[in-house]
Amino acid sequence: MAQIAKDDVGNVHLLNDSWKLWYWRFSGTVVPDVNWTDNLHGLCEFDSVEKFWSIFNHIKMPSMLTTGCDYSVFKSDIKPMWEDPSNKNGGRWLIKDSGLLDQYWMDILLSMIGGMYDPYNDNICGIVYNRRQYSKISVWISSSDTNIVNDIGSKLKHFLDTKEKLKFEKHSEFLKKKINLHKKNYFGQMTQTHI
Repeated sequence: MAQIAKDDVGNVHLLNDSWKLWYWRFSGTVVPDVNWTDNLHGLCEFDSVEKFWSIFNHIKMPSMLTTGCDYSVFKSDIKPMWEDPSNKNGGRWLIKDSGLLDQYWMDILLSMIGGMYDPYNDNICGIVYNRRQYSKISVWISSSDTNIVNDIGSKLKHFLDTKEKLKFEKHSEFLKKKINLHKKNYFGQMTQTHI
């Protein structure tokens, strides 16, 4: 194994934060939330521009993933789940598929790791690409404060250079909708079985 010369170490471009790439794959069960964390895998971490490109030049673009899989990139100390303390009081900016999601994925990744959301870089948690029939990207932030949300949203729209509408959704509101949907489905099935 070759040693790294002292001069080469000085050429590494460190990022302000360390980031982790996650992969989630639908297990095929009827209710994917039952074992959601069992299907979530932390793949690798990076803290420099060079490590970022050594990873992202060698993985599939998100649109090439099997339907039902996700990529996520979050700061290393944050898990890509609502329950994580950094996420639970925040929300996410949603971007629906318009045929440009792979490009948006890279543009957002570069803006996140490059610290382009000043003065709210600390509020950026990560990004999720959900590969589904109707795929989407979501940028997760730690706050639902209107000023922070709007500033990050306008910068995001600017970086993407898009006229498409972006939607912000608080995690707490989405979770309530999801719980109500599960209750509705559960009680609907109960009613059907008793008819």
